[in-house]
Amino acid sequence: MKRVIIFVLIFSFVFSFSLWAKSDFMKKFDGDYDLIDVDLLTNEGEEFTVADFVYQKDAATFTFKKGVIHLLRYVDGRPTTALFSGEGNVKINIPTQAERMSLMAICGDSLVDEDFEYCFIRFSDKFDEKLREQFEPVVKKLKWADFTKIQQEQADLYFKPVIQHTYDNKFQQLISIYEPSADGYFWSDFNRFNYTYDPNRPEENIVSYEFEPNDFAMTEAAAFQKLSSGINDNSQLSQMSYPVTALECTGMIEMGGMDGRRLDDATIEMKMVINEDSLKYVNTFLHFNLKLDSLLYNGGAVDYHRRKDFQVIGTVLPEYKHKGDTISFTYFFRGKDFDNVLPYVADPTPSKVNLEFYAPGGYNYLMPGMGEYEKADKGRSKFSVTPEIPFHVFRFQGYASGFDTLHQASTLGFPINFIKSKNVRRSMEGYVADEIYEPAFVDAFNFMVAKAGPLKSIDQIYVFPEGFTSMPGLVEVPQVFRGQESFSQIGGFNVFAGHSMAKQWFGYETKPASYRENWLKYAAGEYLNMMYLGHQSSVDMYYIHLMIKRDSLFNLQQTNRDRTLAAGDRAGDAMFTIRGPWLFHMLRYLMYDVETNSESKFNRFFYELAYKVNKEQFTNDDVVKLAEKYYGEPLDWFFNQFFYGNLCPEFNAEYKIDQKEGAYYISGEIKTDKAPADFKMPILMRVAGKDGSQSMHRVMINGTNSSFEIGPFTAEPDELVFNELYSVLSKDNLKLIK
Repeated sequence: MKRVIIFVLIFSFVFSFSLWAKSDFMKKFDGDYDLIDVDLLTNEGEEFTVADFVYQKDAATFTFKKGVIHLLRYVDGRPTTALFSGEGNVKINIPTQAERMSLMAICGDSLVDEDFEYCFIRFSDKFDEKLREQFEPVVKKLKWADFTKIQQEQADLYFKPVIQHTYDNKFQQLISIYEPSADGYFWSDFNRFNYTYDPNRPEENIVSYEFEPNDFAMTEAAAFQKLSSGINDNSQLSQMSYPVTALECTGMIEMGGMDGRRLDDATIEMKMVINEDSLKYVNTFLHFNLKLDSLLYNGGAVDYHRRKDFQVIGTVLPEYKHKGDTISFTYFFRGKDFDNVLPYVADPTPSKVNLEFYAPGGYNYLMPGMGEYEKADKGRSKFSVTPEIPFHVFRFQGYASGFDTLHQASTLGFPINFIKSKNVRRSMEGYVADEIYEPAFVDAFNFMVAKAGPLKSIDQIYVFPEGFTSMPGLVEVPQVFRGQESFSQIGGFNVFAGHSMAKQWFGYETKPASYRENWLKYAAGEYLNMMYLGHQSSVDMYYIHLMIKRDSLFNLQQTNRDRTLAAGDRAGDAMFTIRGPWLFHMLRYLMYDVETNSESKFNRFFYELAYKVNKEQFTNDDVVKLAEKYYGEPLDWFFNQFFYGNLCPEFNAEYKIDQKEGAYYISGEIKTDKAPADFKMPILMRVAGKDGSQSMHRVMINGTNSSFEIGPFTAEPDELVFNELYSVLSKDNLKLIK
């Protein structure tokens, strides 16, 4: 028996050593990783005096008119950093209207055409070779004045760990150094701009902007694929190739801690398929609050690099893999306060989840696809989680003290189960009484089934009295709210019930083709909630929320923080819930039948949209085509203005009432500001007659100056309501000419 134990111990030691011992490649990698960030002041390099040196990097044209270029930080005999001082200019060709509008929203111009005195560059392409073809170097150290200017410009800061980039820029540069090509990594800082070309990202070109002078973070103002991809139309933006796609996450998670929410130990295997023709370096992600202890590749040791404040894990495969190959990574990690409990990849395609949980006794959890509790060792419980629904992001709710369940049902008999927490008591300040709490969820569910259809992949719902994150089958809203009075003017508790219930239709089940579609689950969910609030309240809460969002958008525009929805995650969740619902509102009144006052077209569109985005992978162009199906005509002009663009026109309208041939007519002029010359948009107008009659009219606005005439009316008009039902997101001024 002792011999067996000794053998096991030896095997464990050898296995552990094999995981932790760094390969020769990784030792070199770590050294090079530090080398490309050494202090420039003590770094000897080459100095070139240049004139009219033009360097083309995909979408960017750099012209170094006259000045000095220093080459520094050498890896394998080649420089990785360049510093220019003198007179220069850069022009960047942004091929799509959507990204030009995105740039406009952030920096106030749809073009990049910048003169500069200093330009800081990190590269692994042929920049130095092109330079040597025209100019002779001399060996020198960087001058103190140039070093000081770099410090002032903070150019080197954007590679430091204080900035939580999506990707590790130093890792991205290094892997391109190890695979040298003219198509290699290129990053530059000039004035308040960064330009990045990274061949190992789904969108190779990134234009970033320092929104406030001396910001520590850059805002990604424009992102697009390399020009050779041929993508120059808005409808093609989602056609990006991700290096890998996750297929399945399986493994074990042990929970612990005083609240039962700490991950004491997690072992997760993620299988993925290779999409590139040839791939050796793979980026995967794990929330930075989760500590990665080790990582295996196909069951064996693998080289990887992760900075502690980054989510990204850069992995170096022992051999090249090719398109269609399947690989697996096994992650050993632990931590707390997680947002994403599982590792994931950049491709948002959802994947299957198959987990086994071990939990301390007396602790309870709710999550999709959860099996029955079973007894385990050391007084623990275990349960399996095998949801039928695939996920890109998987979250769950943990609670320590047990609960009871109250069963209710919707009008259609769908089970809705209310979790009654023993820690939530009526005596608590801000307690929401059961007679308010429970009916709100049931009413919201009934309304949303009518608007968005029955839930296809959920057979019952649990309402949990803590948290704000709702997953399929779970609606998580606290039953204790302090300061409830502040919500009374916007719908009271119904705001929270509707918001979380809407995530059952527009939430983690949606299947976006890229990050650019992520706006929809927030925007459509918020709009569904607004329709519910309007239905529920005697006061029209729908329009109260619509006006709150409009005013919020106006405030954002004053500080240049309005964003296009087509920018996807770059726009941010807040923009999705402000501008996004307005997009649906305008579609609603584009499809509105003014003759019959019918909204049936929009209702059918929204119903099918809810079904489509949960059933199959969708792109933004799919949403456009679905809207066109119910509108009956092309809508590219509308989406180009309000989705791929961020228009908010200002209308200054004048009108008069004339009588001719025994009838009355209303004629007017509309001047449109803050809109392009080819602007067009139908707007609703309501005419109230002095005899009490009411009629609705749709007027098309074309360009920046339009005229209109509506009539005839048998009764003299008493009032013209311009932009009735707020059919267009705009600022309006109306004047009657007598």
